[in-house]
Amino acid sequence: MKAKAVFEAPFIGVSEYEGITLLYSENGNFSAILAFENLALQLGADPERYKDAQELFGHIIKLIGADHILQKTDILCRKEYNYSNNSTEYLDKKYFSYFKGRKYASVITYLTISKETKKGRVFSYTENELKEFTGKIKKIADTIANKGGNVHLLDEQGITDLHRRFMAFEFNREAISFNNISCDSSGLEFGEKQMQIVSMIDIDELNLPNSFPTYKTEKNVGNNFPSDNFSFFFNCPGADTILFNQVVFVPDQIKLKRELELKKKRHSSMPDPSNQLSIQDIDAMFIEIAGDNELLVYSHFSVLVYADKDKINKAVNFIDSSLFGMGIIPGKNTYNQMELFRAAIPGNAPEIKPYDRFLTSRPASVCFFFKETLPISEKSNYLLYFTDRQGIPIGIDTWQLPMETNRISNRNKFILGPSGSGKSFFTNAYVKQIYNLGHDVIIVDTGHSYLGTCKYFGGKYITYREDQPITMNPFKIEELENNEEKRQILKSLISLIWKGVDGVVSQVEDTVLNDCISAYFADYFGAREFVQILKFDSFYEFALLRIEKIIQKEQVPFDLNEFKYILKKFYRGGEYEKILNDDFDSTLFNERFIVFEIDSIKEHKLLFPITTMIIMDVFIQKMRYKKNNKTLIIEEAWKAIASPMMAGYILYLYKTVRKFDGEAIVVTQELGDIVGNAVIKDSIIANSDTICLLDQSKFRDRYTEISELLSINEIERNKIFTINQLNNKDGRGRFKEVYIRRGHVGEVYGIEVPFEEYLTYTTARHERQSLEIYLEYYGLPYEIAIENMVADLRSSNMSMLDFCNSINKNQTVFSLQKFSS
Repeated sequence: MKAKAVFEAPFIGVSEYEGITLLYSENGNFSAILAFENLALQLGADPERYKDAQELFGHIIKLIGADHILQKTDILCRKEYNYSNNSTEYLDKKYFSYFKGRKYASVITYLTISKETKKGRVFSYTENELKEFTGKIKKIADTIANKGGNVHLLDEQGITDLHRRFMAFEFNREAISFNNISCDSSGLEFGEKQMQIVSMIDIDELNLPNSFPTYKTEKNVGNNFPSDNFSFFFNCPGADTILFNQVVFVPDQIKLKRELELKKKRHSSMPDPSNQLSIQDIDAMFIEIAGDNELLVYSHFSVLVYADKDKINKAVNFIDSSLFGMGIIPGKNTYNQMELFRAAIPGNAPEIKPYDRFLTSRPASVCFFFKETLPISEKSNYLLYFTDRQGIPIGIDTWQLPMETNRISNRNKFILGPSGSGKSFFTNAYVKQIYNLGHDVIIVDTGHSYLGTCKYFGGKYITYREDQPITMNPFKIEELENNEEKRQILKSLISLIWKGVDGVVSQVEDTVLNDCISAYFADYFGAREFVQILKFDSFYEFALLRIEKIIQKEQVPFDLNEFKYILKKFYRGGEYEKILNDDFDSTLFNERFIVFEIDSIKEHKLLFPITTMIIMDVFIQKMRYKKNNKTLIIEEAWKAIASPMMAGYILYLYKTVRKFDGEAIVVTQELGDIVGNAVIKDSIIANSDTICLLDQSKFRDRYTEISELLSINEIERNKIFTINQLNNKDGRGRFKEVYIRRGHVGEVYGIEVPFEEYLTYTTARHERQSLEIYLEYYGLPYEIAIENMVADLRSSNMSMLDFCNSINKNQTVFSLQKFSS
């Protein structure tokens, strides 16, 4: 069918001047277009960012000056997640395919600065005019950057692509297709889609509230949680795309003032209540601009709603009612839909007719600007993927980027979450990803939380047994290692065996042990008069002789008999003779994934802390000699050594690990573990720049203590209490949320994974037992067992609980059984 009219493009071309691409309209106006990210992060809880945005746009208006136009274009569209990760690793592939096709909202923002030519004047090229204009554009870009905003100027290709997308009105996918556009008073039609444009302000009525805030507060989300005035755009039902066109015209202030003076005189000549009100409004306006050195501007705001034909009315009604709830009654005229559509094209704001502009002050106009953006993946080669609050994967860097930008000074982490909050599940998801990024991982666990992940990666799972204890020889060192730090570690170990975790070493005893350890290594690395081989047995023999001489010579109090008796358990023939005399299993040095499961001795007051310390020393060996990234995770086992006696050793570990591309992570669930524990506060938290908090609602009544300990301000506290509290569960699988703070600022993310990954991490006994049966039946590779278990569960038409109970009862896989549905 032949078109009734051809859409005449309002632009005649582009040119480049001083590195800035300028867009020219047919009447001589020229513009520059900047791609921009709004300053306020949605659910960022920071009211200052909304104020920063208000201040920024107000400053830009002043900066551009008379006869210029600021046009802000915010495009909120629904997209389908289609990110393809290049990983060939099984769970990674499952993870990204799990989210494929999921709908989510995105925000694209452009700032267009236009210079209006004088009406009636034949356009002529003026070098100074262009120079002045491009200078302003550069200042605007610098101003945005100084506020922490991301901005870049569009080149010719970028402008062309933007205008093509606008004409097709497709912003949510790579490929675009054009349709004929038909228009009537009800809106515009693009093939199967329809658009209606809502003029936000009725110029004839000016139905606006007496005051309008910079942002609104959502009391149902948190304590006065800040939100954009127009955040309801994200929730518009049925809308594919919403384009919010915000335009401010800066007129010649002297000329405008004269016009207002004339208008005031005309009203004064005709006594009438309405005229009197107009006079008062003009006087109030004059007082405002004179007192605050403000500008008067003309503004225009319109909302372009794009949806399926059967959904467009519902979407527009939602916009109307939402505006009405804010005290704004939008314009009822719809005769100029094509006019408003054309005027919304970035760079074509001069086409907005006078009857679609209203006069207001500069600060008031900026209140109506949209100020929010949505989080996006960070630009880094080291990304861990969690989900944003919409349920879409987002990549964050916890290792490289925050160190480079000085956001953090160490990579250590502290994880706190009450029982049932998903603490171990989150840690498993973290471990899986860092392992795939090349880390060596050592985990000290007391609850079999990492058995699945360890098996999946083919790691080493070491369970403490009496007949096969975890052993090492901490005394076997190279001469280069004979330094104060290493001797302090050994002194802590000897003190721990002698006095126990809560014991106290006197100043005399501490000095004697220092002397003894120093003399022991001096002998071995010197004449070797007494020490022929480095191990606990030789140290024990040497120490008894050395300490006896010190006591006789110095006449100091030292209970040698007690020392001899208690340490004898670790000496040749003693109950624990292997623990400190057998060399560390050298094959473990090259193992990349090791779990030490010491649940069987967690109640043993002596072996539990010693074994924990031995494992930490194993990690230190790896840390010193292996070149890749290293991670030590200590679950509840850290409690075994969280005493004043061990504080120096923990502090040594935390301060040393950052020098060798490593991180130490402590995981705990009890509030009492961190409140009032000096070791936690001074050694662990003080040296952990990354804090991960699971659902904290159980601690709400006592959160002042935690806030002070973790240096959590009110903004961050508001974010924390949105964990698992948003209405964001529709269309998603099971998930828990976590707050991750790197440095002083954190965000809330979701831990949502495909079912295959869930089965790998699960700690539910019945699910774990069922998976073990599948693993035993199918053997390696691990994913074959997972795939078959998932397929069997789906074909069984049973709940997960019933399925697992049946598998565990029959002790065989589903495919060999007969179930009744």
